[in-house]
Amino acid sequence: MVLVDNNILSSLAKVGRLDLLKELFGEVMTTPSVMEEFRDERIEGYDFVDRIYDARTFGEVTEDKWLQLTSLSNQENQAKEEVLGRGGPLGVADSECLVIADNRDEVLLTDDTYLGSRAMSEDIDVYDLETLLEACIRDGVIEDSEELKEILEGIENRDYYSFAPGFKEKLLSVLEEK
Repeated sequence: MVLVDNNILSSLAKVGRLDLLKELFGEVMTTPSVMEEFRDERIEGYDFVDRIYDARTFGEVTEDKWLQLTSLSNQENQAKEEVLGRGGPLGVADSECLVIADNRDEVLLTDDTYLGSRAMSEDIDVYDLETLLEACIRDGVIEDSEELKEILEGIENRDYYSFAPGFKEKLLSVLEEK
């Protein structure tokens, strides 16, 4: 299973490709606090948020309902409070993601630089958006250059994302090698 933060969910939902998470990892979870971070955008009527809400489940995983909401155990809640008590830039949702990924030995998907660095310093495996897209190519989830270009352009245009220099070319070459 993998734990996903709001920024990865947002980027993929904006281009209509949340399915990449399900296809690559099978089992995907997030926290209620991550979902709460989308509340204002949902109130404003942003349709990408509805895609995320439509995929969530509080119980049984189905074809359409696969984004599992997971709550913290008492021990994890205590650890979250300790993280928050230290101060710093981690909010509630990020602290929950950090604690769950650490305690449950899950991969953390985040594009938050501070959260990713903090998680890696605690020996948590982290995928950012670029790593996720490369894994999708390597595992055959993204199979052709047109699909890849559409995803990359969509993320840049709809999420105002800037990929690292040379990244798109690197992905295209990985795709051609397959």
